[in-house]
Amino acid sequence: MGMGLQILLGTGLLFLCALVQIWLVSLVGPRLIHHAARPELQASRLKLFVLICAAFGAMVLAHTIQVWIWAASFRRLGAFETLNEAFYFAVVSYTTLGYGDITLGEGMRIFGSFAAITGLLTFGVSTAFLLAVLTRLRPMLGEP
Repeated sequence: MGMGLQILLGTGLLFLCALVQIWLVSLVGPRLIHHAARPELQASRLKLFVLICAAFGAMVLAHTIQVWIWAASFRRLGAFETLNEAFYFAVVSYTTLGYGDITLGEGMRIFGSFAAITGLLTFGVSTAFLLAVLTRLRPMLGEP
């Protein structure tokens, strides 16, 4: 696959994954804040804990979906013979661990690097989202 096509496909998948991340944040965030603002929750640490876990779970789900998108793409483009290999490589690339025990051929390297860019960007979004949720919920616990 040529460099231009790798960049085009990689950018497209990065954008698709960003949409998944933003969709889940915009779906879950307002609902969490709405539920947390209810008067009966303000005195319940357990219920606030559940809301924080829900926010964290939503981010885990978002990242898992994105890794599956990358794995399916690697498999579909013939980069790996099995879905197991494709998923493993997607996880290692997305999280920027880069073990190097499985590598892409020369015609897919640029495309594969977009998985790492995706992970970096969407982990940043997750961090900002979770910080915003925690910042919003902390006063409801009666703490400064």
